[in-house]
Amino acid sequence: MENIRGKILAGNNLGYQFGFPTVNVFYYGEEKGVFVGRVFVQGSWHPAAINLGVRPTVDNEAHLCEAHIINWNKNLAVGTEIEVEFKQKIRDTKKFANFDELKSQIAKDVEFVKTCYNL
Repeated sequence: MENIRGKILAGNNLGYQFGFPTVNVFYYGEEKGVFVGRVFVQGSWHPAAINLGVRPTVDNEAHLCEAHIINWNKNLAVGTEIEVEFKQKIRDTKKFANFDELKSQIAKDVEFVKTCYNL
């Protein structure tokens, strides 16, 4: 899969509320799911858990690439250029019954990414 480059968009801060803040860029491709990958920002690559496509539990409309950068604690301004690279698919996109189930699955996805990078 090709890398995605774009400018960070303003989000609804739902990931931040869950404890897994994301950087978001528009995505118009066909591929969907959750991936192990990394984000290039501020001159270096950083491991990331990435959701690609729609967000069926949230709104099922926004076509986004949402990346939670592992162990990242800096704020990135809207409009900052990033590049997202994909290593492997973890799972397909899924609609969860509620936000608690979604948050639990995100935590599992992030832990899987950490193991892939020996973090």
